[in-house]
Amino acid sequence: MSASFLPHRRLVAALFGTLKLMQMYGREHDATRDGLGNLLEAIQAAVEDSEARVGIRGARVQVNGRTMRTAECGTLALGFLTSEWTRRGIALVRFSHEVTIDDISDFATVFLDLDLSRREPFDDLVKDCATRGVRGIILEKTDEAPPEPVVLEDRRQNAMRSYLRGLRAFKEVLGYDGLRDKRNQRRARRAVQGLVDRFLEDESAVLALAQIRSHDVKLFQHSLHVCLYSLLIGQRLAMSRRQLGELGLAALFHDLGKTAHEAARLRPGPKTKWIALRDHPAVGAQLLLDEGTTHEGMLKAAIAAYEHHVQYDRNGFPRVDYLPHLVSRIVTIADCYEALTTTRAYREMPYSTQEALSLMQAKAGTLFDPVLLKVFVNALGVYPIGTLVELSTGEVGIVQEAPAEDGKPSQPLVRIIVTATGELEPAAEVDLAEGTDGRPLRSIIRTLAPHEVFGNVGDYVAAM
Repeated sequence: MSASFLPHRRLVAALFGTLKLMQMYGREHDATRDGLGNLLEAIQAAVEDSEARVGIRGARVQVNGRTMRTAECGTLALGFLTSEWTRRGIALVRFSHEVTIDDISDFATVFLDLDLSRREPFDDLVKDCATRGVRGIILEKTDEAPPEPVVLEDRRQNAMRSYLRGLRAFKEVLGYDGLRDKRNQRRARRAVQGLVDRFLEDESAVLALAQIRSHDVKLFQHSLHVCLYSLLIGQRLAMSRRQLGELGLAALFHDLGKTAHEAARLRPGPKTKWIALRDHPAVGAQLLLDEGTTHEGMLKAAIAAYEHHVQYDRNGFPRVDYLPHLVSRIVTIADCYEALTTTRAYREMPYSTQEALSLMQAKAGTLFDPVLLKVFVNALGVYPIGTLVELSTGEVGIVQEAPAEDGKPSQPLVRIIVTATGELEPAAEVDLAEGTDGRPLRSIIRTLAPHEVFGNVGDYVAAM
């Protein structure tokens, strides 16, 4: 690829990544602000004749009139831009060389908040941008006929939609007042069922999204990732669609009790914080029982909320003299793994997958149900979907699928994103099991954190 083409690809990735970050975290989050800054730099690098232009021609994305290819930008980013530009009636977005970060932030906010059920969403978009004082971005309306209601999209685009829908739904119910609104409960149930359907359709596409993390993991994002890992176990247990829906709902609400304590129970000092931590399972269960009794699935959510810190040997908290429910035992495993592999305020560096699973396996039969833990370890694999890996060839890739053959956990399907010469250049997928005379051509040397490869979370999201 020529050097002159790189700024165009970077602009596509930055635009896609920033919009996704704003959807996930909101406008004021550090990751979003970093993404906005990266997008501004990408726009400036791509400027030709005083502006950088991102448009749709037919079903293809163009930057400054050049068609962007899937091999360079990935189907997820191109699919998103094509779909969202078209849904809003946009033919072209022109970014002036004088565009400011406030212009970009305001445009992204209006873009994402736009009511797409309105007759002329493009006109509303232009009007709202003008109201906010956006000056460095000019929009041109498409003259093409509107698309059919059902559009065939890339599998990862579908997975991303379901993931973001889950985040938005849980944000609305994650709070004392939010749970009392039965509409929010129904919205959360629909979001979970959507994730279940996507999971049954394409497990790899959904599971990859659980790798999207930042240094400030919000409770709603933690809970959604626990939901995904719980579904992974449930599917391996051959649960029905209804059972998976109940499991996913229980995982989503397992930490609900923490929201009540943050405002009402926490007091200065370590003792009161420990009391609050030990109380949150009972508080969460009570909230769910008080407000969610109209749906059978909410009862299992209340049970899991109460029992998810109860250990397999009946220790933990609260103390019980019975074996916790199957759903609770699954959520316990998913919750612990998610916590270990995520940066927290009390732990600067998260554990790698291998380290986390090794710690958990040492507690099989005491903290965790040994059979369920074995199911989880086998399903997740040594290198989970979405993991960044450095290869023996000097290339860097993202794990796309589990190994094709059992017994070869270190040989998954990987998509190369950094060449051996260090260029950030997405390429074709490779099977690490491929080789000659029984010797693989490539092998994994180590796993990498997103910040070791990408400048910000947005670029990582785009590369997936």
